[in-house]
Amino acid sequence: MDDQLDPLQKVELALLRAEYQKRFQVMTAFVKEKVGEGVEYRNDVVRVVVSETGVYYELNDLPEDFSGAVSDRFTHSFVAPEAGVALLGRAIELTRQATTANTRHLSIFALYTRRGIIDRKNCYMYEFRADDEHPDRPAVSAGAFRPGVMPLFFKVKLHAEGAQEAIGLASGVLFCMANAGDRNLLIRIPYDGDQVVNLADLPASNTIN
Repeated sequence: MDDQLDPLQKVELALLRAEYQKRFQVMTAFVKEKVGEGVEYRNDVVRVVVSETGVYYELNDLPEDFSGAVSDRFTHSFVAPEAGVALLGRAIELTRQATTANTRHLSIFALYTRRGIIDRKNCYMYEFRADDEHPDRPAVSAGAFRPGVMPLFFKVKLHAEGAQEAIGLASGVLFCMANAGDRNLLIRIPYDGDQVVNLADLPASNTIN
């Protein structure tokens, strides 16, 4: 399958990278420095680095799309594709019951092909954030979720009731990268500890990290 970016998509990607660099370059450098070299995992769309002091991911074509934490409380494991698909499916179920009463924040990003960074037909995005001043503000979504399909990469960030039972994390971020065979890397980072430095909580960050 040809998954190369066309000239227009390359221009769009360059503009997006410039915006991300302007807003998040310092924060990204901070986390990378603290995590260090670590052990690297990579597939066609994403790079993940894991060390004893923390973890982060960055997209290959858009390294400025970055999320990580300086913490010793994250977990990493390898799961079969079926387990990854099921986990994402349970996160999708949370979107169907998210309200301001039970969810402070829930975002999902699934990247099915390299082109999905620019082409919404090849990705799925969902964002819900409780807003006390505007309690009726609806969730925002784009692209299309593909039931039963393991994305090349997906990320779930949340603070929601029922999330612990559904995906093993009540508040924090998890991400999963597809790899060969059953070695699909799954990272869970809780955001409830004093030793956690969450990139998304640093000043000026209002993107989906």
